[in-house]
Amino acid sequence: MSALPVTELRRARPAAGLLASMLVLTLASAFVPALTPWPAAACAWSAAALLWPRLPQRQRRQALGMAGIGVAGMLAGVLSGVPADLRLAATGNQTLIGLLCAVSFLRLVTMPDAQTRSEALPRGRTALWRTLLGVHLFGAVINIPAVFILADRLLRNGRLGRRAALVLTRGFCACTFWSPFFAAMAAALNFAPGARLGIIILTGLPLAALALWLTALDTDDGRRNTRGAGFVGYPMHLRTLAVPGALVGLVLGTHLLWPQTGITTIVTLYAPLLCLVVLLGRRGRAGLHAFAGHALRRLGDGAPELVLFLAAGLLAAGITGLLAATGGQLPFVRFGPIEASLTLLLIVAAAFAGVHPVIAITTFGTWLAPLAPDPTLLTSTLTMGWAIGVPAGPLSGLHLSMQGRYGIPVFAFQRWNSRYIPKLLAASILALHLQAALRGL
Repeated sequence: MSALPVTELRRARPAAGLLASMLVLTLASAFVPALTPWPAAACAWSAAALLWPRLPQRQRRQALGMAGIGVAGMLAGVLSGVPADLRLAATGNQTLIGLLCAVSFLRLVTMPDAQTRSEALPRGRTALWRTLLGVHLFGAVINIPAVFILADRLLRNGRLGRRAALVLTRGFCACTFWSPFFAAMAAALNFAPGARLGIIILTGLPLAALALWLTALDTDDGRRNTRGAGFVGYPMHLRTLAVPGALVGLVLGTHLLWPQTGITTIVTLYAPLLCLVVLLGRRGRAGLHAFAGHALRRLGDGAPELVLFLAAGLLAAGITGLLAATGGQLPFVRFGPIEASLTLLLIVAAAFAGVHPVIAITTFGTWLAPLAPDPTLLTSTLTMGWAIGVPAGPLSGLHLSMQGRYGIPVFAFQRWNSRYIPKLLAASILALHLQAALRGL
């Protein structure tokens, strides 16, 4: 944070404090329904206003476009006699934003230690699979920082090769198929309350395994029987995954005991608490200072995601208004496996054209709500759309970050993934039909 210009630093610190307050207020309103979510929303929007100058121009245009459509939709609804849903516009993604802030604390306890940073890089098929599984499991909990932690270590002469880039980005994106800690899952659950997490995970895990296997096959350097040979990987160890693994166990155990508590709320509660316990155990008072420092200075690092999901809330409210203004016309009369498959194809096609998956998820989630779709089938569909749409899209945040940080052209990923995406789509459509058949939908 000290590397920021003084003017941005002055904005970042109060913004971080506002986001810390928002996190506490969001948890309080989740456990005490009588509390209003408006104070938490006020903190989030105020922080976004302070952090707006830090956003790249492209992200500002994207957020303004979503917000503009949302406001226009609400106005159309008002002109048709339907009041604007201001609560949805301001607080619709509140729990998701709280989740993003909570998970960010895990970076304090999951960074590689000095021994790992100085260790020689392993090579070969074993190194390939350790790297794939490492970025997948590590990223399933702490999100995109896992990619950068591993990528920075794998740089060779300042460059990240094609095979390393594919392993890291695909291994990371595959987490979206099943991880309850991902923004994609939280965004989907916003539109599908009551979804059965166990079924979603069981549906997504085989797809994630397929994605990892296809990625391993694509590391062939062109010579026969050399898949994975010569691959320079990351020295991943079990101790690196101890904290993420503990969090997974806590969250799933709590959800089994108290299924009425939303999975997003559980993750939002446990992520900072587990981080604090680990920091106190490792570093004592210095750990407490590190925890407080993150809360009061570093929470603003997630400015792009914060603004994106606030704008998505406006978009959802606008779509609701547009539906009211047009008489509530719907794309389907029911939501079964065929409709789920068509929705998945449309989300991925939109991503390929440059539309961020969160926009597609917000659009379809809001549009399909009047059909009262099965929440588990809908959540699986939306998370699959994100998992496949991010590697398919040239303008996903992941690919743009890889371009800015490592100089890899964003359209190169589309070319590299041209055969990978159709295979995942076919498998996902099959999985949706199997889930529906087994559950009698």
